[in-house]
Amino acid sequence: RPFWPRYSVTRKSLYMTTILFVCTGNTCRSPMAAAIARQYARQHKLPITPHSAGIHAREGDAITPESEFALRQIGIAGNHTSRGLSREILESSHVIFVMEAWQAEAIEASMEGYAFSCPPPVRMLDHTADIVDPLGRGQAVYDELVCRFRELIPARLSELEISAIPEGRPRCP
Repeated sequence: RPFWPRYSVTRKSLYMTTILFVCTGNTCRSPMAAAIARQYARQHKLPITPHSAGIHAREGDAITPESEFALRQIGIAGNHTSRGLSREILESSHVIFVMEAWQAEAIEASMEGYAFSCPPPVRMLDHTADIVDPLGRGQAVYDELVCRFRELIPARLSELEISAIPEGRPRCP
């Protein structure tokens, strides 16, 4: 079980919920997760807006060719350019999913430094293990990661009891 508290979103709201997926460089895991979440949300008519960012991302890098190929195999195409994690991105998110435990710790420390009155919850996308960076590990690892995300993302979204939060929120109970 994750050590972050469960987060519930009210079903009464009519606005979009912003979900942020975070990895290291924002060229593999987090853009793949956001793209799969976007596809899932469209298919199930969920009012969510998935985004991605990287803790150590270099602004403007393209998604890796392996990530692009793996996503195309499941009918997802699109342009992605990496972006680094910023206060504004954190502040605009209702919930944050990370790939590795160190990323959660880094984000929580950043939010403490920003002194958010009501920081968004930070959770591991996989409750059982880190999702290791596939960079340089071959196409098969990316393909397996897409399959893993297609299982994990619906499970995490169902835990959130997704509907939406007004853009101006409050997000705290």
